[in-house]
Amino acid sequence: MSVPAGSVLVRGGNLGERVVAVALGVGSAIAIAVAFLWPVSSVTAGPSSCLLRTFVGIPCPGCGMTRSWVHLAHGDISTAFFYNPFGMVFMAVAAFAAGYVLLALARRRRPEGLFDLVRPRPAVLLVGAWLTWSVYRVWSVGVGQETWSLVMG
Repeated sequence: MSVPAGSVLVRGGNLGERVVAVALGVGSAIAIAVAFLWPVSSVTAGPSSCLLRTFVGIPCPGCGMTRSWVHLAHGDISTAFFYNPFGMVFMAVAAFAAGYVLLALARRRRPEGLFDLVRPRPAVLLVGAWLTWSVYRVWSVGVGQETWSLVMG
């Protein structure tokens, strides 16, 4: 049996990376699909969907991210940006990861090639900016700014 050189069936490579890439791609696709299917009315009112907020009572670094994704999926960019400006960035990253991995699998290529595209410095800077923004929002609610209490409430 002859196997194409770039095939997923080729021996070698790192199975752990392959599993993580597939999980990341499929998980991203599912998360985006859920954002499209989730009714906007249930994220603007009703109980919190954040497990950390529900069980511990404190906002998480991703506070507002679910609402941001749902609003973005339904075309409301300004509200998505208000809830969490990083929601748009991470949804774009998720869409790229899902597309890359699903296309690689369809073409019988290595899905872990996704990791070859990630540059550590920009990734660390992005995560650092997101965490800094999150700490700022939690701090601002702690000192009484009302703007973010609407998002984190």
